[in-house]
Order: sequence, then C-alpha cells, then structure tokens
Amino acid sequence: MTFANVNDPDAVRRAVQEFDELVRDAFLQKYGFGRARDYFLLVEGKRYDSKAIFGAAHGYQFPDLGPLHWKQFSGGALTVERLLERMGFVVVGPRRALDEDLTIAREEVERSGGFDPHDIEDARKRTFAAIVMRQGQSLFRRELLRAYQGRCAITACDVTEVLEAAHIIPYQGTQTNHMSNGLLLRADLHTLFDLGLLAIAPSSSTVVIAPSLRMTHYGSLHGQSLWLPASTKDRPSGEALSVHYLKTGLAP
Repeated sequence: MTFANVNDPDAVRRAVQEFDELVRDAFLQKYGFGRARDYFLLVEGKRYDSKAIFGAAHGYQFPDLGPLHWKQFSGGALTVERLLERMGFVVVGPRRALDEDLTIAREEVERSGGFDPHDIEDARKRTFAAIVMRQGQSLFRRELLRAYQGRCAITACDVTEVLEAAHIIPYQGTQTNHMSNGLLLRADLHTLFDLGLLAIAPSSSTVVIAPSLRMTHYGSLHGQSLWLPASTKDRPSGEALSVHYLKTGLAP
C-alpha cells in the first residue's frame, strides 16, 4: 500500500480536525513531520502542512496500516499537491518565508488572544498577526461575498475557498467589520494589500502595484479598474482607501 492509494476526502478532513485540536507543533511531532515551507492545504481560509495532513489521512483511511512517515513520500510535495487537488482540496504555494511567518503569527495570536495595533516597535509582527485575525470574521466575509457576487474585486476569481474579507483600515474590533471598510480579495492579493505592496487609488478606483512587483505576474494588475458592487452602500469608502493608499507610500 502506497500513499497514492489515499483518495478519501473525509480522511483528510479528519486529519485537519485533529490538527486543529492538537495545534500545529503537537500534530507535527505526533506524525514525525517538520514545518512545511512550500505547499499548504487551504481549508476555510486556514493553511495546513500538506504532507503531514496527508500522512495522517492515510492512517484514517487505512487504520490497519497506520499513518505515513515523511520518509515514505517518494513523490515529494508536488505529488501530494496533485492528489489533494484530485479530492477537491485547494493547495497553495510556494510562498516560503511569508507562509511560515503567517503560520507562526497565527499560533501567537491564538496564544495571546490578540495584538496591540498601536505598538509601532514590532510592525512586521503586527502586520502578520492582523492577516491571521481577519480569518475569524465569518459574517463580514459572507456579506462581502454577497456584495461582490462571489468574485475577487480585482481579478474576478470566483473560487470561494481562496476569497477573503480584506479590511481597508486594519481590524481593530467589530466596528471595523463594516462594508465600507472591506474588499473581497483573493488570498494572495489580500496579503499584498495588508503588506502595503498593493493599494487602490481612490480617485480612479484603480489598482496600484508596488514597483518591486511590477516585473512579476502581479504587474499585469497595475492600473486595472476595481470591480465595484452594484449597490452604493456596499462599496468601499474612498476615505478609507485614501488612508491605506497614503500609508503604503505608493501614492505619487
């Protein structure tokens, strides 16, 4: 029996549930895996170490054989990615250092219960923590999905699993979960938005990409018009977009 025989989505979901119950490090220690840096399984906006989840899923699907150890993965991460995708799951990567930092930030937020948005001495850590905390705003996300008809405001991507509720002004409690303070963005664009590498020019409602990214595939988005909801009450605040735009340093 090889890991290519794993084809039960329910086994994967049970492994994900165990991951959540144990928390990342305990789960990885139990199954003998290190932290992933390239490919992550994406479930409801949360990233999971894909090979470790797959190894645990083998034990759930084949209890007599048990889980797989990392040494038994002859095909590597790309093979695991393909097999997970065949079962209908979304795998993202590679985003090496950024994904690792986001995952560490998630665990720190879970332990601390929050972060101080006014602590300017650790801006990088605060930014990653803000990216993590956004994932808990389910009602806010549902409202944005409705307003934007389930499509990314920039790319029109309609894969619901990778669409996230982006706060224009960073999350600082439920009062910031207002439609005028939100954009529905694909996960990677949400991250760029939060890191100040992507902004919206409020006067023209067009996308501004940081110069450092304009030679990448993200450069094709520079100058593209933002897709706005039909209802004016659901549209983003020009003032909020302006505040974000100025803070990124991308404004002329």
